Amino acid sequence: MLVVRVARALLAALAVSGCHGCHDDHPYVPYTIGVPESGTEASTETTTSANGVPMSADAGRVPFSGEPAIVAPPGLSRWSVEGTTLEAPSGSVFVSAIVRDFDGDGANDAFAIVRPQEGNDAGVLAFYKGGGGTFAPATTFAPPASLVGDPSCLPIERLVLEGERSVLVELGAQCPQHPSSGPVRWVAVVAAVPAPRVVLAATIADPPGAATLSVDADVSDRDGDGREDVSLRVSLEGGGPPLEPGPRVSATFVWLDRSAGLSRDASATEASFASLGSSANARAVRGAEAPAVPSYVAQVRALWRATCSDGGSARLSTVAGTGAIACGAARALEEVGLAEVRADATMGDPLRAALALDRAERPPATHTASRSREAQGWIAQLAPVVKARAVRTVAAVPMTGHGHQPSWGALAFEANGKLLVHTRAGVARVDPDQGDEAAAPDVTDWKSTVTSPDGAMQWIETYDPCDGLTLRATFEPASGDDVRDVALPVVPRLGGRCVGSRGALAHALAVAWGPRGLEAIVEDQPLLVAPDLVRASELATFLDQPPTRGAPRSPDGKTYVVPTGAGIVVRGPERARLLRATELDGTYEEEHDCAVSNDGTHVACVRAGKAWVGAWDAPVP
Repeated sequence: MLVVRVARALLAALAVSGCHGCHDDHPYVPYTIGVPESGTEASTETTTSANGVPMSADAGRVPFSGEPAIVAPPGLSRWSVEGTTLEAPSGSVFVSAIVRDFDGDGANDAFAIVRPQEGNDAGVLAFYKGGGGTFAPATTFAPPASLVGDPSCLPIERLVLEGERSVLVELGAQCPQHPSSGPVRWVAVVAAVPAPRVVLAATIADPPGAATLSVDADVSDRDGDGREDVSLRVSLEGGGPPLEPGPRVSATFVWLDRSAGLSRDASATEASFASLGSSANARAVRGAEAPAVPSYVAQVRALWRATCSDGGSARLSTVAGTGAIACGAARALEEVGLAEVRADATMGDPLRAALALDRAERPPATHTASRSREAQGWIAQLAPVVKARAVRTVAAVPMTGHGHQPSWGALAFEANGKLLVHTRAGVARVDPDQGDEAAAPDVTDWKSTVTSPDGAMQWIETYDPCDGLTLRATFEPASGDDVRDVALPVVPRLGGRCVGSRGALAHALAVAWGPRGLEAIVEDQPLLVAPDLVRASELATFLDQPPTRGAPRSPDGKTYVVPTGAGIVVRGPERARLLRATELDGTYEEEHDCAVSNDGTHVACVRAGKAWVGAWDAPVP
């Protein structure tokens, strides 16, 4: 099922009603600046901008503090503004304008957004060149024809003065009734001198349910070479179900003006994400602020994914002035992820902290050994490390699932502490201490398929639909009816590339399926799918529903086992422990189909098609 996209508030500069988001190529339009005449004009010469601050390159100027354009009264084709009269062609009206001497010749020029009086066209940006009492025909700049829209769309028409000689324009549409994953907005920095031209431009996609993505610009001489450089500040805020709305986070992208063209200064972007990571780490150690850190980290990752070509599903795509925006920022991504680990540890949750550490150290983030050891120390304070007394390989070959299809594991402990192994020939019983193995004809083998308590639904896959938003779980009815998709509160891995018609499969671990719903860990995130399969939510703690053989639980259902990169986390009724063994070091993330005994002293897992069982000392009360 589709995720319903939450409608976003319109930008403050939008004051013109109607829809102008659906458009085609725009022909040349001979706009003119003329002397005011009586009849059709309306004067707004006394109108001022929202902040009243003139833009300049003087020291002390606040970056990204552009001056909004003056908004035109509705329906004007002839407009007296700032001592100048602008005329639009027949059938067109003004949206907004900025009037000033852009080229320094002593005569006023103007940038203006104009659109057809009728229809859904997004409009164009026009530059009016003044001088000597006569005016050349306007130069126009139109969004790409590939922008998506329909008659139900709401217009986006924004114009902001940036620096002394440039503007930021944003044209497009919001289409809440018919959302699309294609580009719906165009943003561009347009300079007036030495000739009107697009300096930098990009399109923006607003998939249903996505957080609000906004772009601001700054045009100033950053490096003191006398040339105006261009900076974009990209911000992300909010978001729709199944994710919780996230806080506002921003990153800066800088291009220096060189004789050969724009040159990207990647260090500015790295510094932006590093600053976000520092902020997250500072909050993660404070008990009152730690609960907000995971949402903050998720939003930072979403920002990286939405803006960076190396994120796998960028919403911001450059179309002029520069190539694809590769962010890098690998070390900053690691620090952002480690903040989530620290926050989970501050909140006293070693399992979530260990799972967060796995996410934090996956590419494209770096893996810094010293920082990893430090993070493992945070986890060990909550789940003490215990080394195995013995680890032995099991001769019985487990019948494990294939690929990423969710399945119950091939291992399970009995209440008496013996290990059961589901093989193709039946069930084998193993003494974990003595190593004796024998067939267990008294035990009925269990199905690996993950089905609802009434057998009506089967969980068949979890996948990334390649929209850059959230993962989905697919359930198949036993009746043969159409499958059902449920959006999960889990985002795809960073940098993942989708392949195939169904996208990329995701890792999923079934924990329990009972009257209260399906408990699972999907891509390191514990979650609960409602019994009616309508929605899913994050799971703060497991619900202790009736256990199923093959689940990562003890026979009595009171103890859980989850393999992580830091070790095997076993959480019992009293406390958690981090189990390790010399024989297993370096393989913990490869372990699967794990099971645990009632007393937590024995754990068994599968790796590379073979089962093993280990013994640890009993937990200290």
